[in-house]
Amino acid sequence: MLSSLRRRFQVPSLLGRYWRILKPFRGVYTKCILLLLAYEGIQILGSYQMSMMIRLFGDKANYWWWVLFFVGLVIYDETFIRLDNLLDWHIIIRQNYPLYRYLKLGAIKKFLQMDIDWHQKHNSGALVGKVAQGVEKVEDIMGMIWIEFIPTTIQAVFSLIPLLFISPLAVAISALSFLLFVRFSLKNNKERRPSKERRFDLYETEWHRSIEIVQSVETNYMFGQTDRLINEQADLHQEIMDIGRKEAHRGIYHYNRLELRIIRFARVAILGIWGYQLINGGMDIPTLIFVYTLTERLFSSFWRFSRLIEKTSESAEGANRLANLLEEETGHEAEGEVTTPKTQPVGVELKGVRFTYKKEYDEEQDGLHDVTLDIPAGSVVALVGPSGAGKTTIRKIVTGLMEIQGGDIRVGGVSVKDWDPEKLLEQFSYVPQGDDVFLFNGTVRDNIAFARPKASMEEVERAAVLAGIHDFIMSMAEGYETVVGERGKRLSGGQKQRVALARAILADRPVLILDEATSAVDAITEEEIQQKMAEILHGKTSIIIAHRLSTVWDIANKIVVLERGRKVEEGTHAELMALNGLYSKMALLQTK
Repeated sequence: MLSSLRRRFQVPSLLGRYWRILKPFRGVYTKCILLLLAYEGIQILGSYQMSMMIRLFGDKANYWWWVLFFVGLVIYDETFIRLDNLLDWHIIIRQNYPLYRYLKLGAIKKFLQMDIDWHQKHNSGALVGKVAQGVEKVEDIMGMIWIEFIPTTIQAVFSLIPLLFISPLAVAISALSFLLFVRFSLKNNKERRPSKERRFDLYETEWHRSIEIVQSVETNYMFGQTDRLINEQADLHQEIMDIGRKEAHRGIYHYNRLELRIIRFARVAILGIWGYQLINGGMDIPTLIFVYTLTERLFSSFWRFSRLIEKTSESAEGANRLANLLEEETGHEAEGEVTTPKTQPVGVELKGVRFTYKKEYDEEQDGLHDVTLDIPAGSVVALVGPSGAGKTTIRKIVTGLMEIQGGDIRVGGVSVKDWDPEKLLEQFSYVPQGDDVFLFNGTVRDNIAFARPKASMEEVERAAVLAGIHDFIMSMAEGYETVVGERGKRLSGGQKQRVALARAILADRPVLILDEATSAVDAITEEEIQQKMAEILHGKTSIIIAHRLSTVWDIANKIVVLERGRKVEEGTHAELMALNGLYSKMALLQTK
């Protein structure tokens, strides 16, 4: 039977996983069990109060026995109240709040440990929804365990001990009915598991779509699609309700009915046994009241167990999805220890690099194929080529955000495999393409100073001047203290990109990567930035990813042309034009 319970209720996969994940709380849980043993033990003593009064009355006890009885009641009640308060305090303060914090921080930490490829394969809204719902469900399960399951189990055991001495046959009937009761409850939940999984899939979809609807509100208004989106959400909720209705119908009209019949049969059978014991002198009235109270408490425990199984099963799907996330393996485990480069300033070198967005290298897939590239320290190297040529991919692999499948990458003369990952990233600052710029919902100053929160106001302003955004910032009523809104929605695309450029300038790191860093700005602003580019790039190794070739003609020491993941040309603007190859064709098209 135990193996059946394990298999049906998935005890190892449920409680076992939580026991591993919640390892820091084991000491707290041990103290809680001790408190519960005392708490439930006192409640069992309380069940004997009425029987004691009847016995005192029947024995015509003197005045002092009655005084002692009521003094004992006062002491009992005060002890019970204090234990109840202590248990509540322990569960709320020692468990609930720390558990919420532990799971939330654990999930965020896990997100930040996963590689970029993992994040690109997962929807951010769905991930946030999964964490929020998962934390809630784990809290529900742990609450049920400590407030319902363990107290009910202790209560049932404590109830059975005196019953075993007074009426062994009643205990046997109770135990049999309990096993049948639990069996049907588990079978009910096993049959409902597929539909619960489907419901949780729909919950995640609904969460993701809700976030998209809010984030795309202006687009919805402009194209008049608000009613359609609301109807689509309504259809999702209707499907969830239909699944829930089918689950509830089977649970209520089939399994719940069977469980009620088991309880009624057991109660009638046990009453018959007690009637026989009364008639034959095997039990007196005070004892009957005591065992009746214990048995009703026991039958009440049956229903509590059934509800616990149902609620735990309902919460388990969301909790297991959070557990899956927390137990998911991170990307490659970097073992490097180098924290500073062997050369200053820092150069970057690729030797025969092979990379695709699959775990195993595949020459037919998009990526990089046998790319060898030397970016000397202090130089300016431009990467150009058609869309999908591999330019942005180079940015991801040289910073260690994605692991190559062949060849070697050296930063500052040290292989990226030997670098401490965090220290490697500290060698780079980066300005993304316009659509990829991320600004936090804070002030302009906070966003510029993101990499250096303690930078002085003068340093922030200087970076903004070089990025061509200072005058605009000062034109706003609150200047650098202006809140930019979610993802910087109060700024235009060009303004966001210039804030991102100022952020990279202020970071002041050895290698600066500009990925179409002026693609979203107007021509006048771009010209202003180009005039300041020499100062921006001074003293740095610079990698400029460009589609507009005119932005790199005069500043790049070397231009590398990529096509379908391969290096096809390399040289200065004049040298490449003389080759009359791919670069020349691109340049001529852009100057017509």
